[in-house]
Amino acid sequence: MKGELASRRLRVPADPLEFYEYSLREGFGDGLPLLLPRESTVAAMLDHTPLAPGDLLGMLAPAANDVTVEKVAVNAAMAGVEPRAFGYVVAALEAIMAPGFNWSAVAATTSSVTPILVVNGPRRAELGFDMQGGCMGGAGGRGSSTIGRAVQLCLRNLGGQRVPTTSKSVFGQPARVSGLCVGEWEEESPWPSLAQRAGFGAMEEVVTVHASKGTFPLVDIHNDAVGDLLALVGRSLAVPLTNLMVEVIASRGETMVAFNPVWAQRFGAEFPEIGDLQAFVHEHAWQPIDLWPEGNQEILRTLGRVDDDGRVHLARAPEQLVPIVCGGRGSLHAIALPSWGETIMQSVAVRS
Repeated sequence: MKGELASRRLRVPADPLEFYEYSLREGFGDGLPLLLPRESTVAAMLDHTPLAPGDLLGMLAPAANDVTVEKVAVNAAMAGVEPRAFGYVVAALEAIMAPGFNWSAVAATTSSVTPILVVNGPRRAELGFDMQGGCMGGAGGRGSSTIGRAVQLCLRNLGGQRVPTTSKSVFGQPARVSGLCVGEWEEESPWPSLAQRAGFGAMEEVVTVHASKGTFPLVDIHNDAVGDLLALVGRSLAVPLTNLMVEVIASRGETMVAFNPVWAQRFGAEFPEIGDLQAFVHEHAWQPIDLWPEGNQEILRTLGRVDDDGRVHLARAPEQLVPIVCGGRGSLHAIALPSWGETIMQSVAVRS
């Protein structure tokens, strides 16, 4: 560890249940039990980063607090992050604080949106990032379970995101507490990984953050033709009341789609270039204007959302539809992660 710890020391209950109750009284708990962040545990986190405890990562909205590496380590210790994986928490927060992610707006909106994390790199399996069956919840990998939650604790305790004061989220979502962190199953993907498509090397450890409103399951048991299935995927993404369909413009924000490995191999055989697959799905991600009531039709026309063929497209560009590969080999399912809209995915390499 480079440098001394500067955080204020507190005398807190050593009993786990009493510490849990203390965390709720003092306002740094999230409703789930926490581990005691002893000085030795925090120091172990800091031993696995080249950064010093006092290094400033940035300013985190909505409270506009300075985020130091040490403060992140305290929250990571409470979430049970393995010290070797601490750098992924740091990288995720750096991505969230990047200007293009627009965290100040994401944090405050009435939407249920929250950052979800996608991990790429050679150490995914070693550090317990879930990428196979149950990867969106229930697989229980330590990397996925603790890093997602550590990031959420930082957003709460360092950024000050609290409902209903600084965040006006009407419903929220489970990932606002537990986090959602998945590994991409790169070995089963016919395309370059999400990180490689963002310009990183295959041997780099990379965290991508995507502002998602939640998970939206897709299922099919009827289509043998790749084109028919992908066309239905596109139409299913264009939910009339999803954020990108009601925004003034549809040029920002991505919709991520997680394909199971069996579907991915089917799609990759017909679309070996991922850009071609994105273009095909984009071509079919629309709804006819007649689907909306007359009053909504007038609004959409005024906003310039209706093309010459009477279609309302989900997004302006194919690049806004982002496939990843993960999940079990049960070949009936995909998961869509709809965007909030006024945000752009960000990717950051883990420092070692």
